[in-house]
Amino acid sequence: MADDDQRDQIKTSEPGWLARLATAYKSHSPVLVVDDGNVGIDPSSDTLLEMGRRARFGVRDWIAVVVALGVAATGAYLVVMAILDPEPFSKIGLALGAGTVMVLGGGFSAIHVLTNVKPPSVRLSPRGIEISWD
Repeated sequence: MADDDQRDQIKTSEPGWLARLATAYKSHSPVLVVDDGNVGIDPSSDTLLEMGRRARFGVRDWIAVVVALGVAATGAYLVVMAILDPEPFSKIGLALGAGTVMVLGGGFSAIHVLTNVKPPSVRLSPRGIEISWD
């Protein structure tokens, strides 16, 4: 029971629940998802993107996802422009470094989490859907 006390609870009726779930997926934190919004999600077979579709997210929610993905596009642009720039490499090293960090850190992880990551342990309990990476 001590593990349940440490488990973060996410309710589908609350705004921003998918973003919180995505953060838990990315950090592999155990969570308890309570589908009190009757979204009908199934974390054992659905990706976060599929859950968002099922929840019928609005334009603002999808814009937040696109902004996260835009980090990768901006980083890729910085890398390409730094390589094509005729200035000496010493002056473009920062642009290359920042672009690479943006591509590898921000956008690709958002894409990966939204489309590919499914938790290895999903259990239905009386309290809700327990998700863990044990």
